[in-house]
Amino acid sequence: MASGVLRSDSDESVSIFEDEEPYIPHCFVKTTRSKEFIGCTSMSEAFHRLDLARLCSSVRHFNYVCKVTQILVTEKLQNLSATARKHLFAIIQAIVIHSVDQDVHVSTARDLVNQFGAGLEGHVCGSPQLVTRQLDTVSGLLEMINEKQPTTLPDSSEDSMTFLDLPREVISQILRRLPDHVSLLETAKAHETFEALVDREGKLWETLCRFHFTQEQIEKQKTPQVTWRHAFFQLKKYYGLREIYAGMIHICCACRALFWNDLGHPCVSHDAPSVRVTPQQFVDMLLFL
Repeated sequence: MASGVLRSDSDESVSIFEDEEPYIPHCFVKTTRSKEFIGCTSMSEAFHRLDLARLCSSVRHFNYVCKVTQILVTEKLQNLSATARKHLFAIIQAIVIHSVDQDVHVSTARDLVNQFGAGLEGHVCGSPQLVTRQLDTVSGLLEMINEKQPTTLPDSSEDSMTFLDLPREVISQILRRLPDHVSLLETAKAHETFEALVDREGKLWETLCRFHFTQEQIEKQKTPQVTWRHAFFQLKKYYGLREIYAGMIHICCACRALFWNDLGHPCVSHDAPSVRVTPQQFVDMLLFL
């Protein structure tokens, strides 16, 4: 009988693995009626169950993961346990590897590494040996980023057609579709044509202003003497930027699960409503774990 159970060619044993469904990133949080946690008991476990390190390579989730990481690194690093900091650092390393491999968001990755390294210089939890190892890894990540040369666009020739051969008005329209000022500034580094457009084309910055701020807010800063670019950074300083994410974390009103809105989650209800969770709200939840 025992040998029958352990047979490798058993149809039953094969079907067990074939029927296994892929894991959907989610985790449960504390209910309002109980102080007990269901399924998730630490920040590190929340990182793991929501698969933040892997999803940073997704174009839909990158900005959300980066914002959560940025808040934790710049505002909460001193409050994290050594284990939580270790898992946070793993997410940063995943962001760096993705940015370098795909040649995207390199400046964002560099800023996160620099900020994490600067935070380690203060009083943090964990052994001095752990801090030393993490600082060494920070140096290695910065070397990896600095070795990555920025991609530049080739000049056109008589026998080729490039992006730069498009009419200036068309290029300007394309640049207006970029999601944020960081993307604009990064694009300006690719070629002098883009640099001139970003520096001098006020319509690019006006589009960003009207996307992120209300007309009333704009009128308080924009005057004929103030350029749209200067107005944008002033408005950003006073009001912050509008947060829009293709993929973001929601909380289910039925089962109290945190999940990615575009990936779904296993739930007792098929049509339960959910509420969006901003990166700041998500960080606040993590600190209570």
